[in-house]
Amino acid sequence: MPTANKDKDAQEYEKVFQEYLKICNQAIEQNKSKFPYTEIWGARMKLMEKDAKVEAIVYDDRPKLSYMLRLTKDMKIEIAEKKEIPPDEAWPFTYQYLKRVVDHPQEYIENPAKLEWGWLKTIFGPA
Repeated sequence: MPTANKDKDAQEYEKVFQEYLKICNQAIEQNKSKFPYTEIWGARMKLMEKDAKVEAIVYDDRPKLSYMLRLTKDMKIEIAEKKEIPPDEAWPFTYQYLKRVVDHPQEYIENPAKLEWGWLKTIFGPA
């Protein structure tokens, strides 16, 4: 595959992942004062002494991008660092899943339970 196509693909994966994080942040913001999210987020956030980080990988047919994500005390999910080599213990996000969320953002913002939040267990621990 020519380099230009690889760069274009990487840009698409990065764009979709950034949009996905934006939707997650909107879902948190829109629902943080609603039951049960207030209780869930509030209890977990109190346990955090500082911003927490987790590794994430965007997959398609193989790993495409790798990130270190940061969950801040004010309940925002951010990209802390883009990584070159996917770590062994990273949370996998499939491109198909990310694209489905990005293509239907309101559905996920209004119903945050539809979002995959399992990766937060690496930060918060099991419920």
